Amino acid sequence: MDKQDDLTELLRELVRNQDSDVVHLPYTPEFESICQQVNPNASTDDKHRIWETLLRIVETNAASPQEVSSEEAMPSSGRNFTVAPRSHSLPPSPASVNQGMLFPIHDSIPELQPWSLPRERDLTPEEAERRQRFLADIANSPLATREQRVAYILQRFPETRDSDTALCLRYWRKFQPEIMLRWDPLELEILYELDRIETLGRVRRTIQNDLRLFRGLEAVRTAREAMQKELHEYLAAHRSSLPEVRFYLDETGNEGGKAYTGVAGVCVMNWKQFEKHHAVLAQWRSSQGWVEPIHFSEAGEDKLPRAVSLLEQLESRRSGLLFVGYSLSSQGRTHADMFALFIQLVIDSLAYLKRCGCLTEPRRIRVIKEADPGFDKLYLPKMTRQLGEAVAIEFPDELTVLPIEPITKGRNVLLECADLIAGGMQRRALFKGRNPKDRLAEAVINVTGFEDNDEPGMLFKHYPAHP
Repeated sequence: MDKQDDLTELLRELVRNQDSDVVHLPYTPEFESICQQVNPNASTDDKHRIWETLLRIVETNAASPQEVSSEEAMPSSGRNFTVAPRSHSLPPSPASVNQGMLFPIHDSIPELQPWSLPRERDLTPEEAERRQRFLADIANSPLATREQRVAYILQRFPETRDSDTALCLRYWRKFQPEIMLRWDPLELEILYELDRIETLGRVRRTIQNDLRLFRGLEAVRTAREAMQKELHEYLAAHRSSLPEVRFYLDETGNEGGKAYTGVAGVCVMNWKQFEKHHAVLAQWRSSQGWVEPIHFSEAGEDKLPRAVSLLEQLESRRSGLLFVGYSLSSQGRTHADMFALFIQLVIDSLAYLKRCGCLTEPRRIRVIKEADPGFDKLYLPKMTRQLGEAVAIEFPDELTVLPIEPITKGRNVLLECADLIAGGMQRRALFKGRNPKDRLAEAVINVTGFEDNDEPGMLFKHYPAHP
C-alpha cells in the first residue's frame, strides 16, 4: 500500500474512531498530523480539501477505496488539484443532513429569524415559460413589443437597471430616434409623443421583479427591501398603538396681585391625525428664526406680530382641536387651586368629546404642561395619580392616562400657543384697553371663541370668587 492509500485509510480510521462526529476534527492534533504526513507545507486550502474528503467519507457511510480515490484525497504540494464530485447514489438520511453542523437544525434558518426578509417565491410555470420566451425573443432580436425592447436595453446597458431616467434615455435613442429628430430643437413637449417614463418604469419592474431578469445591483435591491421592511414595521407599530388624546396646557397665576388663576390650552382630539399638522406648524415656527420663546407677557409692540402670526397658523390648522380654558377668582397660595383646575379641565374636556361622539374607541390620554420645577416637584405625581383615578371612575375601561409630562415651553410650538391662550384669557377678563397685550388678547378670543358659549370646538368656564 503506497502513501496515498495510507492517507485514505488514515482518514477512514479517524472517522471510525470519532463515530461520525467530525465537526471538531480540523482542530485536533490527529488531523494536523495527517495533513503533515500528506504535505509538510500544507496550506489552509490543502487542509480544507482534506476536510472535504472527510465529509464525503461520512456521507457515503462506508466508502470503498474506489469511491474515494487516492488522487482526490492526496493534495499535491503545488496546490493544483481537483476534487471529484461527491457521490449521490444514496439519498441523504435525516442524520446526514446535519452532519458537519455544531447543532442539529430542524427548522430552516429564515423561519427562525422573523426579522429576516422573506425569501422570494418560486416562479410559476406560466412565469417561467414567459421568462424563457423573453430570453429567446431577445436572442432572436424580433423586439416587437415594448416589453421586449425594455428587456433588450436592460440586458445590454447595466446602468439602466437601477434608474428609470437612464432607461428612458437609452430606450428613446434606440427605438424612437425619428421622434427625437423631428423635434429640433428639443422641447419638453416631446414627452407627449415619446413612450411615457412611468410606463417604461413599470415594465422594468415587471421584468425585474416578476420574471427576475436583468435585476439591479444587489446593494440597491437590498436597500429597497430594507426600506420596505421599515415601512411595514412603522405601519404595524401604528396599527397596534391606541389612538391618543393630547392636552397642551399652560397656567396663568395671580402675578402682580391679580385675583385670577387659570389653566388653558388646546386639546388634540386624535393625535395620530393631527400629528402631520403639528409637524408643519413646528416647521413653520423653526423657519422664522425666533430663538426666544413666544410669551404673552412679553408681547410688546415689537413682538406683537410674532404672536399674531402664530395664532394665524394655529387658526388655519384648528380642525381636530378643542380650545379649553378654566379659571377662577383666587388670591394667595394658588397651587392647590391650579391642581384642581387641571383635573377638572381634563375630565370635563373628555366628557365634552364623548358627548360629541369623538371617543368611540379606547384611547390614551397624554397631558403636556409647561415645566414649573416648584409645582411639578410637589404636585405632578399626585396629579397624575388623581387624574388616573378620576378618569377610571368617569370612563371605566375606556381611557388610559399616561404620566403628565412637563416640558420647557420654548421647545414646543403648541405650548407657546397654550401660553398665548392662557394669557389672552386672563387679559380679556381683567382689562378692556387697547394696548398691544389687549389687541393680542382680542386675537386670542377671535381664534378660540372663548366669549361665545355657543361656539363649537371650545370649552370655557370661569368660577367667580365665593362670597
